[in-house]
Amino acid sequence: MGRSADYTIQGFLYQFNQTLSELLKAADDATITIEGIVEDIEVATFAGIKAIQCKYHETQNNYTPSILYDPLLQMMKHFKSNPGAKIQYHLFAHFPNNPAVNISSNELKRALNSKNKELKDLIAEVDGVDIDGFLKVFAVSVTPKYSDLMEENSKQIEALGFNKGEVETLFYPNAIQIIADLSIKHDEKLRKITKKDFLEILRRIRSTAVSQWTLALKTRYKILETRRKQLKENLNANVRLRHLVIFPKFLEQFDDQIVLFIKSFIDKYHFKVSHTHTPLFSLDAPQELFDEIAERLIGKDVTPNLGRPVKTFSEANFFREPMIQKDKKEFALRFIRWDDYKKLALKTKADDFFVIGDGDIENLDFKDVNLEILGAEKFDEIKYMMGISNAY
Repeated sequence: MGRSADYTIQGFLYQFNQTLSELLKAADDATITIEGIVEDIEVATFAGIKAIQCKYHETQNNYTPSILYDPLLQMMKHFKSNPGAKIQYHLFAHFPNNPAVNISSNELKRALNSKNKELKDLIAEVDGVDIDGFLKVFAVSVTPKYSDLMEENSKQIEALGFNKGEVETLFYPNAIQIIADLSIKHDEKLRKITKKDFLEILRRIRSTAVSQWTLALKTRYKILETRRKQLKENLNANVRLRHLVIFPKFLEQFDDQIVLFIKSFIDKYHFKVSHTHTPLFSLDAPQELFDEIAERLIGKDVTPNLGRPVKTFSEANFFREPMIQKDKKEFALRFIRWDDYKKLALKTKADDFFVIGDGDIENLDFKDVNLEILGAEKFDEIKYMMGISNAY
């Protein structure tokens, strides 16, 4: 499929919003199956069982099939390159006045014979594709205006008894996140949910989901601002044991920002003598990179406790309290690789456990722990939500 992951994210958000609309209008006991997605087809992060493209035109005066040649060729290229992959291809298209959009073998042949110079290389790569085979796994949907669909869903949520003032920044983004979380499950049985169960889950949530999905919504700024307010009370407390796990995979400028982020956190939340609980940072990184970052922290006068004087890890050494000399602590943080953290037999659980980035935490025990998931991709936004900076 190539191109930008933004198109894919937008396509899935259409899908999630349409699923949400279906859920909200269903009978309480009606079971809705969330259409699944799986990671890593060809686009940066997403794709899978249903490979989606989105062609959205609010200002296009007239619809012509040629407008869709590029995404159609992208999909046919992927289909040709992945024979037997059992992938369904879906094109969401929006144009003013919602014209009928029918894609036949004749339209696909016209796309392959297009004289558009910008499509020349793509057409060459698609040459010889099985058009009839592609049409069997292809579908196109004409969608309503995206903002209209969002507004309709928000009003439906409000009509179901949810607080109007919290719909935009709490219930609507969390509704999208619930659907997104279900969509990544491989087993179709686990992607089924009733309207009644969906609404019960939604009513129990009191913190705004922050992820690649919710931050792609048009309410991005309001979501960040709301999440900042939600985190403020616990972060401002002097005596809180905080564990932070950082997953670098999708974090932008990770290598440039990680040391600055850790130092900024320490400077903000662990600089007083009254800050008696040493924060723990766990990094999902190979040993060589982890050691390099530890050295760079020392270079910034932020001394980490690695739990090993030289090579051998000692849990007793790792969890001892720092010596304090003239108001200066021996070490400012505990620093451990994620693979090693998961093996620890924690005698004391964290008060707050922050997940930064996108990673698997399913096997950890979070009973009696305040779990905060910040799935943003930019450190500036993470620092803003955590009150470390006032801008992003």
